[in-house]
Amino acid sequence: MDRERKTEAQVRRAVGLADACELLSCAFAYPDERLAVGLCDGALADDAEACLIDAGVAADEARRVAEGLRAWRGADVAQVLPGMRVAYSRMYLAPGGHTPVFPYESAFLHVEKGAPGIPVLFRTPVTLDVEAQMREAGVVAKDARKEPCDSVFEEFEFLSYLHARRADALVRDAADEAATWADRAVRFARKHALAWIPSFMRRTREQEAAVGGPYAALAALGEAALGALADTEAAGVIA
Repeated sequence: MDRERKTEAQVRRAVGLADACELLSCAFAYPDERLAVGLCDGALADDAEACLIDAGVAADEARRVAEGLRAWRGADVAQVLPGMRVAYSRMYLAPGGHTPVFPYESAFLHVEKGAPGIPVLFRTPVTLDVEAQMREAGVVAKDARKEPCDSVFEEFEFLSYLHARRADALVRDAADEAATWADRAVRFARKHALAWIPSFMRRTREQEAAVGGPYAALAALGEAALGALADTEAAGVIA
C-alpha cells in the first residue's frame, strides 16, 4: 500500500510538472486568441493553480500566483490580445540586436554574459545540444528552420513531454522506462532550462513592472513552476 501511495504521488507530481510546462509553453509563445481567452475567462488562472499544486508547489504560493493572473478575469479579449502582442514584440522580438529580453537560450546567455556582438540564433553549441537531447527522446523541434529550438516555449514544451512520458511509464509500472524519462528530464533541466529561464522570468518581470501587463503575472507563474522543477531535479525526479 505504501508503494502504491508513493507511485500515486509520483504520477501526480509528474503530471503536474507536465501540465505546468505545457501551460508555460503556450504562455510564452507569440500570444494567440486562445491564451487571451483563457486569461480573460479565468481558466488560465484556475489551471495554473491546480497544476502548480500537483507539481508540489505550496497551496498558498499557488493561490498567490493564480490571483495575479485573475486580475484580467472579465477583461475584454479584443483589448487584451492586441496589448499582449505589442508587449511581446517589444520585449522579445525587437530587431537589430536591441531585444530587451531574448526568448532563446543561446542569445539570452550571450547577453547575460556580456559577450561582444549580436547573438547568433542558429547552430550554436546550445541549440545543437538542445536538438540532440530532443532527438534522443524522439522529438523533432517545430519549425526548426525558422525558429531556434532553444526558445523558452520549445524548452517548456519538451519538458512537458518528458514529464508526461515519465507519468505514463509510472502508471504502467514500467520502472526502468520511468527512470530513463526521469534521467532525460533531469539532464535537460540542469543543462538548459534551469540555466537561463529563471533569469528570463526575472528580466520579464522587470520589463513589465512599469507597464503592469499580464507578462509579469505569467513570469510569476514561470518562477513558481521552475521552483518545483528545481526541487524535482535536485531529488533526481524520484521523490
